[in-house]
Amino acid sequence: MRKPDFHVHSYFSPDGHMEVAIATEVAIEAGITDLCFTEHMDLGHNMELFNRVPDFYRMKEAIEQVKSMRSGINIYHGVEVGYIKETAEQTAKVLADRELDYVLLSTHCVDGMDCYMPEAKRGRDKETAYKRYLETVYESVTDINLQDTYDCVGHLGYIAKCNYYEDNTMDYEMFPELIDDILLQIIKQGKGIEVNTSGINRAGHTLPHPSIINRYYELGGRIITIGSDAHRTDRVGEYVSETMQMIKDCGFKEIAVFSKRKPIWITIEE
Repeated sequence: MRKPDFHVHSYFSPDGHMEVAIATEVAIEAGITDLCFTEHMDLGHNMELFNRVPDFYRMKEAIEQVKSMRSGINIYHGVEVGYIKETAEQTAKVLADRELDYVLLSTHCVDGMDCYMPEAKRGRDKETAYKRYLETVYESVTDINLQDTYDCVGHLGYIAKCNYYEDNTMDYEMFPELIDDILLQIIKQGKGIEVNTSGINRAGHTLPHPSIINRYYELGGRIITIGSDAHRTDRVGEYVSETMQMIKDCGFKEIAVFSKRKPIWITIEE
């Protein structure tokens, strides 16, 4: 059975802590068959460390080198774009001529601040903060600059893993109309969603929450990927098997990996 991890970060991300070759070795040991490196590109990020264009040439060179040395695993070259309204047009131009397998569109920053920073919640209760986050996600999927630029929306519910509140859960029932608006836009554009396993340890659930994944399926969404969001070797492939089963329980028979920006379908087996 194929087992994909389609969201990992190497040293080519400013917060990555593993080499491409080492991450690949760990992935093979974890039974991963399809591994995609999705390095950060958050133009306009409030932290200068992330406000950068990754070295696409060296990234591809490192991936191709490992591909030539390792069999038994498919390796892909991707990028995780962080949405910031003021730089969306610039982001689209940077990506216009890039030969990539996969582009994730993620919302990390809300109102000029990364949700991961404690300052982002200052003066905001959970409902206010979460609603503003989702409003920003909606802005990202309706931004005309990016509609032809991305393949899947990354870790919908990212703010929930930042551990600000006693209960960090973000499920469908919190904002059903707003979440429907987001999901319907994604489906209308022929895009997909990523199920990110990194929320399990911090929010107590995948990102998005299983109830949102179930709603996505009910609305007709079928393009879905899985990613650990690993920045260190001990997270590569984490919870992927369990998450594949959860996705199947929501009704999905297949999950996707992407090659040259086109989905390849993997049957979820028993």
